[in-house]
Amino acid sequence: MHNRVSLNIKFFRPSAILWIILMLVSFQGIFAQYANSKKYPELDIRFGLATYYDDNILRYSDKYLDRFMNNEDPGRFHIDTYDDIVLNPSIELTGTYRLFGKMKSELSLEYSPRFYCVNGIKNWNYLAIGYRQYFTRKASFRLIYAYIPDYYIRHFQDDDWYAIYGDVPEQYQPMGFAKNNYGIWVQNTFFRNTTIRASFYYAQYYYNKHFTEYDCKDLSVGGRIFQPIGEDLKLELAYEFTTSDAKGYDEPGETKENSDESDASYYENGFEGKIIWDMPHFFDLHHNLSLQGGFQKRIYTSEHYLELDPLHVGREDNISQFSVQYDVRLVKSLNLKVYYNWFMRNTDTRAEQNKEYVSAEKDYRQDQFGFELIYNLNFK
Repeated sequence: MHNRVSLNIKFFRPSAILWIILMLVSFQGIFAQYANSKKYPELDIRFGLATYYDDNILRYSDKYLDRFMNNEDPGRFHIDTYDDIVLNPSIELTGTYRLFGKMKSELSLEYSPRFYCVNGIKNWNYLAIGYRQYFTRKASFRLIYAYIPDYYIRHFQDDDWYAIYGDVPEQYQPMGFAKNNYGIWVQNTFFRNTTIRASFYYAQYYYNKHFTEYDCKDLSVGGRIFQPIGEDLKLELAYEFTTSDAKGYDEPGETKENSDESDASYYENGFEGKIIWDMPHFFDLHHNLSLQGGFQKRIYTSEHYLELDPLHVGREDNISQFSVQYDVRLVKSLNLKVYYNWFMRNTDTRAEQNKEYVSAEKDYRQDQFGFELIYNLNFK
């Protein structure tokens, strides 16, 4: 899609790698003593260090990639390059207990920041806590809470500022959000090896002061099937239905119905399929190859007049993803993943006169490829 090469690495973040190395060395010594005490439950620690190249970090359409390259729209672009190299260290701790007889109880904590080597404005953090309880050896449920404190989307035109100041750089203001995500899934293995999982998620998005009309509450329900096919192939199929209820106003006394702000409410049907091939061992090398594809059909439900909310009235998004991943166990506790991800959004609208505008604004393509090293420690 893009034949330009814009990436210009101005600095690298060795602190992220040093942080992982220090954490690994420190935790190995600390938890070796922990394990020898014999007073605590089983503990698993997972260290990850991923790095990947992203060719469209803000998911711009061709229209805005061209404007960025041509130095148009002063005030809109607060990035140095539209692509970047991302560092993604992570750590996850899982404690396994026996709170209810012989049935396992698992408590997990995860922290995963992302550092953009050139465009620090995109840096963000992910924190999560989970609790999993087994009913039987094959049946369990899991509670999940995840938090993103600050996620930058990009700068957009703030209509209120434009009405006051006109066509000046200050009309563009940063759009971002904080997110709470609550979830639960329940799964059981039926017959010999067919596992079915049902899930429910509730998310709250809180946007920054310039775009509070986009605050929303999302509900998702779905199901997933895990099915081995023979000895070397595994299949996963999933469906999820999501509704998003956006606030739709930003002034005291307003409601969504009488507001002149955008209404980004929608509903979505999502489908996903994945196949994993456990490849033949080669010199005791354990490795597999997986292919995964997904598609979401998103329908926006704004009831405003088209002139008032041209980005949402009648809008339909067709969102596609594809990924390929190779996993290999290098040594007993060290794994390597190499992967490629592809994303595309095609936007259409039922308002015929608005098709070209919406497509130019919202269509995008994004490619990512990289690798991740995973180091696992287990203390029983």
